[in-house]
Amino acid sequence: MAQILWHGNHRWDDVWNGRQPWDREITEKRVPGNAVPVDRPADIVKASTPCMILPGILCFMAVWVKTMRAGEFLFDWWFVPLSFVLGFAVAMPLHEFLHAICYPKDARVYIGVCLKQLRAYAASAAALSRERYILMSLAPALSGLLALTAFLLCPVTMKWLMTLCVVPSFMGLLSPAPDYMDVIILLRQVPKGAMIQATASGLVWYR
Repeated sequence: MAQILWHGNHRWDDVWNGRQPWDREITEKRVPGNAVPVDRPADIVKASTPCMILPGILCFMAVWVKTMRAGEFLFDWWFVPLSFVLGFAVAMPLHEFLHAICYPKDARVYIGVCLKQLRAYAASAAALSRERYILMSLAPALSGLLALTAFLLCPVTMKWLMTLCVVPSFMGLLSPAPDYMDVIILLRQVPKGAMIQATASGLVWYR
């Protein structure tokens, strides 16, 4: 597994100000002269919003189907606040940790949070193959799928557990929307077998 370093809590603007440890490591990396930039939207969050539609439908359908089968309200209001706490844990630090563990063992990956903006980040100078980058991008969705599966399998009598599962399932499947968008972009722009590398000006691919 990669060397995962906790970078703490920082303002979002400071994370990408070009003066962080990974920025120096990225600058020191040699990129082949034939590297091709990956064309990504300037506003990634806004551009990835449509990628929330299918995961959102999946989550709502799961709740609707289980409610129809049970014929009663499924949740315990007392556990709703804790469900949101767990949901943010899934959508923030756990999300980035699942990204980080997909890097090779010789890689260094920094993870941290921006609590004021309710964001988290993972940054690394390591190059990844197209296939591994796609795996890394999709890995955080696993937490949402596991929470949704637990919700569906949970007995109706255990409303407290269903309540604890529902918000993490939504946030675990919706928060990777920018990652889903990246996967679509890579499938369209990057050939099989290519390597993907972060640079100071964005992602590039090369063979």
